[in-house]
Amino acid sequence: MQNALVVTVLSIATLFLVLTIVIVLGKGWREVRDGWRRARRRELEPRVLAYAHGSDASILSALGGGVRGRDRAVVETILLDHASRVRGIEHERLCRALDELGFVDRFLARLSGSRWWRRAEAAENLGLAGAKRATAQLAAALTDEVSEVRLRAAKALGLVGGRAAVLPLVNALTEPNRWSTIRIADILTGMGSEVVKELMDGFPKLNAHAKLAALDILGRVHSLEAVPWLLKRLDDKESDVRARAAHALGAIGVVDAAPALRKALDDADWPVRAMAAKALGRVHDVTAIPALCEALRDREWWVRANAAEALKAAGPPGVEALERMLTDADLFAKHQACLMLEDAGLLDRRVAQLAGSGPLRSSAESVVTRFVEAGQIGRLRELAATHTEAKVREALARLLPRETPPGVAR
Repeated sequence: MQNALVVTVLSIATLFLVLTIVIVLGKGWREVRDGWRRARRRELEPRVLAYAHGSDASILSALGGGVRGRDRAVVETILLDHASRVRGIEHERLCRALDELGFVDRFLARLSGSRWWRRAEAAENLGLAGAKRATAQLAAALTDEVSEVRLRAAKALGLVGGRAAVLPLVNALTEPNRWSTIRIADILTGMGSEVVKELMDGFPKLNAHAKLAALDILGRVHSLEAVPWLLKRLDDKESDVRARAAHALGAIGVVDAAPALRKALDDADWPVRAMAAKALGRVHDVTAIPALCEALRDREWWVRANAAEALKAAGPPGVEALERMLTDADLFAKHQACLMLEDAGLLDRRVAQLAGSGPLRSSAESVVTRFVEAGQIGRLRELAATHTEAKVREALARLLPRETPPGVAR
């Protein structure tokens, strides 16, 4: 029994000793390898960069006619690192070198491998290599069983670019994972105007959340080409589509869209009215001021808030309209106007004018009086106690109602 215990202890000790030796040797080997690679990189990198900035047709001449087997990993790293940093002709030359040296073929082979992390890395590297001939394989990778592979393939297609890369990305917007849809939408937005036609053409076949993403992309791309098409979406049967179309038109900022957006302020669904009001603020449509004042009376808070923001964005005419709404019979409109004038600092500006004289002071007193009548006096009381101008404090003390002492009946 005792001998068996000794044997067991010795076996465990031997195992730990062997594992320690293996770990130490492995670490030592990696350090030697990495040191050798750093030394080779210091020698090879200037040659690669000279090729990237030069005019030689092939990188082989810069590398002495070929690449040794042990140097391939070093050259691959150098090319990928710099391809991710530079643009223009230098980027094109580095991508051409990756293809010429066979690295693109190796990435393509790994894209169909059994290990998902190798497939993900291969997809990413194909994007860095700008491998247009890999478009079909990257598009196929968008259906990979692993989400990380799908996302890296999508990013690679965005880097590769071209119409052939856009269509599979548009179709990938239908990904059930909302986070994936957002990331793919970011990739498409980064591709710029080349995505516009494919988005418009593929729109009818997209599912509900993909359609909304497509509309957001068109707004972020700021394509004038999409404006007529977006205007037609304001008549879509789905209220979410109408709302996002209004938002996209506002993001593009085309004044010609103002008449249709003013009409959308009367939509039966409040999200459409809210987005139309916000869009009108972005296009700075002064002629929409009466319609926006009417929207301040809307029973939905988001519509009122966006309408008030749009009036402020319209400049002096819009601010004057907000001040007029302080005496509106509609309590919703009156309070929304007060809130916007206060939050935007416009009330403080009017209060400061109480230190002046003439018409400007009279106008400021009129606005302050309307705030008092509306019962929105919290900020006014604060300014009455803290304003640096004595004349302002005196004027506010005169205009504000006297506070009832505690315990005294009103």
